[in-house]
Formats: sequence, C-alpha cells, structure tokens
Amino acid sequence: MSGTTILVIDDDASIHRAVEQRLEGVVDQVLKADSPTKGLQIAIQDKPDVILLDLNMPQIDGFKVCRHLQENPTTHDIPIVFLTADRNPDNLAKALNAGASDYISKPFNAVELEARVRVALRTKQMIDLLQERARIDALTGLSNRAAMDDALIAATSAFHRTGQPLALLMLDLDHFKKINDTYGHGIGDDVIRKVGMSIRGGRRPYDIACRFGGDEFGVILAQTDTVCAEQIAERIIDGVNKIKIRAGSDEIDVACSGGLASASEMPNGFEPAELLKAADEALYSAKREGRNRLAVAEPSD
Repeated sequence: MSGTTILVIDDDASIHRAVEQRLEGVVDQVLKADSPTKGLQIAIQDKPDVILLDLNMPQIDGFKVCRHLQENPTTHDIPIVFLTADRNPDNLAKALNAGASDYISKPFNAVELEARVRVALRTKQMIDLLQERARIDALTGLSNRAAMDDALIAATSAFHRTGQPLALLMLDLDHFKKINDTYGHGIGDDVIRKVGMSIRGGRRPYDIACRFGGDEFGVILAQTDTVCAEQIAERIIDGVNKIKIRAGSDEIDVACSGGLASASEMPNGFEPAELLKAADEALYSAKREGRNRLAVAEPSD
C-alpha cells in the first residue's frame, strides 16, 4: 500500500525498531512516540492511518490513551491496534471494548504483524471512502452542503490570514418547481444532474462547486478578484442557460439566477456565514430583477 503512515506509541525503543524493520515495504512511514503524551500530540498533528498502541505504559495506560484518541474528532476514525504481552482474555476484551480494532501479542510474529496492520490499513481506507462519499451529493457528484461549509470556512480563514482573493457564487434554478409539477420528479432529477455537470464544466479546477440543497448550488471561487469572479459567474450561468431537456415531445429550457459576493467587499473580520448571506441577498436581487441574470453584492461597511 502506498502513501501510508503508522504511529507506534510504546516506551520501548526496541519495539519501534522491530516494527519499523518488519513493516518495511508495507507502509511508507513509521512515526514513533516513547510516551503517551508525545503519542497523542503526533496523532493529532500528523493523523496517521493506523496507531499501534502499547497497552501497558507508565503514567497513562493504553486504555486511557485509546479513550483520548476516540474522543478527539481529529483522531476518532484512526484504527488502533493494541500491542500487549498480556494473554488475559478479560483484558484483551477490555482493550477491544475500549475502541481498539485489533491487538497484536508481544513478542511479534512478523507475518502476523504485517497481516494485522494490512487489515487495519484496509479498514482506514474504507472509513476514508465512506467519509468522502458522505460529502458528495449523490445526484450531481458535486460536493454537498457540509463539504461546502468546511471549504468556505477554510477559504475565509485564508483570506483573513493572507489576503488570498475569494468570492462566493450562489445559483438558483428559475421556475424549477414548475418543471417538477409539470413533468414529474424524474425529469426534475435529470435537470439537476445536467446542471451539476454544467457547473462542474464551467468552474476552474481549483474552484469548489456544490449542490447547496434542492435546486440551489454554490461555487467557491478561490484566488479570484471581483472582476474575474463576475466573468466566471457569467460563464457558469450562461452554461446552465444552454441546457435543454427532452420530456416526451416537449423540450425544456433551463435557466438560473446567480448572486455573487466578493470577500474584498466585506467588512473586516467577516464570518463565512456573512459572505454566504451577502451572496444569497444578491441572488434574491437577481430574482426580483426578472431572473435569468447575475447580481453582485454591494460593498459593505
């Protein structure tokens, strides 16, 4: 497996050497911590794919470390494999009940160590895949609202920290309810899918497009000043407005309205929700002005 990292938390340096030697070629990097405190710090900072955790350590035992890892959102989904010389079935059951996915007996058998680590790595890959799918809108393949919220927080933070340009485009389909009511939700879904494809094709590779909900979409335009953002927004809206859907003998024309807000026009220290509100208000202005157009948020004091 490539691009994989494991963390060994054990106060015995010989264990670190043995794991590193026996997992050469299985993982790309072995991080080492000789104390629970250091191990927790590394786990939070580097987010390894798998943690090998000594069950019996001074000061803080493996059960407590495991509990800390399970309670921290950053490390909650990392598979934990206990390292232990303890053969007591009750203690091994307690280890698994504490949140560990497996355990390896000391002294290691090289074949067993490799096999159990590979299983843990596959578990992590499955967790990552499920999390990724949970952030994707199934109908369009775009990011979903939760993913957009996170991306907008990160982009706003980058703007405040470095001044990196940022704009937010919100889109809403015009008269979409009428399409659903007239032709049914199957045709409505076809419209949403085609719009998603069009938005994906109209954005740049580093822009983040999402289905915000229903027939509303959002595009985070990164590294973009206001003038350039308007050009991209117009291009995206034009692409959506060219969509035509067949419904029996009818041909449906699709149209949308857009609202654009630029971070450079916002008050100092604005929050992501404020940028979203500004883009939404611009979108409502576009609707009031006759739909099928782009409106740009006015500068705020």
